[in-house]
Amino acid sequence: MVMPDPLEGFSPGLYVAALAEVAHSDGLHAAELAILEEHAGRFGVDLDRLPALPSDLSDLPAATRVLVYRDAYMLAMADGEVSGLEGRRLEELAERLALTPANTESIRKWVHDYSALLGRFEELLRAVD
Repeated sequence: MVMPDPLEGFSPGLYVAALAEVAHSDGLHAAELAILEEHAGRFGVDLDRLPALPSDLSDLPAATRVLVYRDAYMLAMADGEVSGLEGRRLEELAERLALTPANTESIRKWVHDYSALLGRFEELLRAVD
């Protein structure tokens, strides 16, 4: 099976703008700012000149929509928890991306599974030292 190219139709400015909307929803925390600056730098996006995020992002390829939501959720968790305001902003983003609650739950579960796997890997590395 050939996976679709998640970067087909990708707009770095819109990607960073989506992340920034979630990050700013409850006040920008240092960890969130660091992530935004990393992504903006990687894609050459000026954080002070982000484009307006369209109300409908459903025309993006499915893989791109999943990646945008995944990264926005990971950014919301960067300060240790997803606040109520961030949660509402994530719900709005999911609607714009045409992701169902089942889709977003699967993405969130994947993020938590991946985080746990990374934690186990870090434990493995500490055991080898």
